[in-house]
Amino acid sequence: MTNNPSNFNPFRYTQQFDQPFSFQQLYRYPDQLKQQGDKASRKKIAVIGGGIAGLTSAYELSQRGYQVRLLEASSRLGGRIYTHYFSDGTYGELGATRIPYSHGCVQYYVDQFNLPTRPFISHNPAGFYHLRGHKVRIEAVADLFSTFNLTSQEQQDPGILYDDLLQELVATLSETEKWQMFSPTFDSPLLQKYDSISFTQYFRDRLSPEAFEFMGHATGMIHYEKVSLLEGIIDFFSWYRVEQYQLVGGMATLINAFAQRLPHQIQCNAKVTAIHITDNGVKVYWHQQGQSQVQQFDGIICTIPASALTQIEFNPSLPEAKQQALAGLTYGSAVKTLFHCTARPWELYDNIYGGGSFTDLPIEKCWYPADNTVEDPELSHHPTVLTAAYRWEDNARQFLTLDQQEQTDSTLHQVKQLHPQIEQYVDEIVHYAWDEQAQLGSGAYAYFTPGDHEKFQAVLCQPYPVDQPRVFFAGEHLAINHASIQGAIQTALFATIDVLKQFNCDF
Repeated sequence: MTNNPSNFNPFRYTQQFDQPFSFQQLYRYPDQLKQQGDKASRKKIAVIGGGIAGLTSAYELSQRGYQVRLLEASSRLGGRIYTHYFSDGTYGELGATRIPYSHGCVQYYVDQFNLPTRPFISHNPAGFYHLRGHKVRIEAVADLFSTFNLTSQEQQDPGILYDDLLQELVATLSETEKWQMFSPTFDSPLLQKYDSISFTQYFRDRLSPEAFEFMGHATGMIHYEKVSLLEGIIDFFSWYRVEQYQLVGGMATLINAFAQRLPHQIQCNAKVTAIHITDNGVKVYWHQQGQSQVQQFDGIICTIPASALTQIEFNPSLPEAKQQALAGLTYGSAVKTLFHCTARPWELYDNIYGGGSFTDLPIEKCWYPADNTVEDPELSHHPTVLTAAYRWEDNARQFLTLDQQEQTDSTLHQVKQLHPQIEQYVDEIVHYAWDEQAQLGSGAYAYFTPGDHEKFQAVLCQPYPVDQPRVFFAGEHLAINHASIQGAIQTALFATIDVLKQFNCDF
């Protein structure tokens, strides 16, 4: 049954099927970790992966007296949280950028580490739509209606139309079905149906082709072609029209806060090559600075992405079903481009303070810095970083076929269609393609295509060996609510609880 722990449900510690559905309940820091237990029998644990999931697990175990060693293959901690700092101290996000206020586990650590925050502006009517060669303010979207052959019912704000269609879909779900969305399997025929079709097919069936293109580019939905409808509903729940914030100083401040509390447990440039189960525990083999190393541990929490995990030799081998799930999981392609600017022409000329502009150009969207919400004219003349492009899927992959100069020239040309004055203010450009980051596991985030949720989720979360677990798994790809810091942290917390239960009878 759905809430049976034997299904390796990553949310089993926070779901309450007998209560009305609540994100506050689902995403909370689990009560089980507020217990400490007896520290006399603490074990030696390896944590593989220095992203947010690995750091969370290592921190929680070390707080409870465990001997923890964290092994990170690259020279950098953070995984898909990656803040790029320019020489003048300005910064932009090449990875995760924002956090919904409903993501309680992230908020738990932000509060615990006293990290400063500010609101992230996801919607600004002063931003632009640039569609079919026409540029209009988001608040003047009606000026684009004549550009598309829309029915009278379709002539409305595409964001509102998108919201209405998805709210209509969510209204079909019972409270139990909403809980079940965050389970590895479900007995609801409705959820099984939503898992079996694509997100975009739902909209194609309800909109004219012209309205589908209009809404698709205005909301980004058009790039969800391979995503299952169920995955899209969960994404909508988590992100769309939800108040969000960002960390002052960059998202890397959260990574640094964890790392500062684990000064002797972390080894970077340590690429794990093999994991062997022994009579007394598990051996981990890794390469570091040209040397091979091996160490025996009582257990492991493995937090690296599926695509990287397939490169590790397991002895005995992982179950065939788990190998197929790891190989079959889909990762999204994404490329971000940052412009370091000597001043802020979008504020000086266009009065845009935060938010974004959305286009059908290959750059897709621009995100403006959200640090000048008081519209300080002096600050508008200060250097800053513009997220000039955020490309997904086909646009991201096509971008990689260009040489470096073509990448820069094409991006600058497209951004100038939004902000003609931009070029004179840009003095440095950084492109970052997640598909090229092989050590991290290629791709920016995992997602389920139709049918993947029921086919893969339970087996992906399954510890190894099943009969006497020594290796536990965590990471964004196990989270069900993919592409979120919350999801990665929550899987790490639940894996930590599993370790504590496995090695401490009093927990």
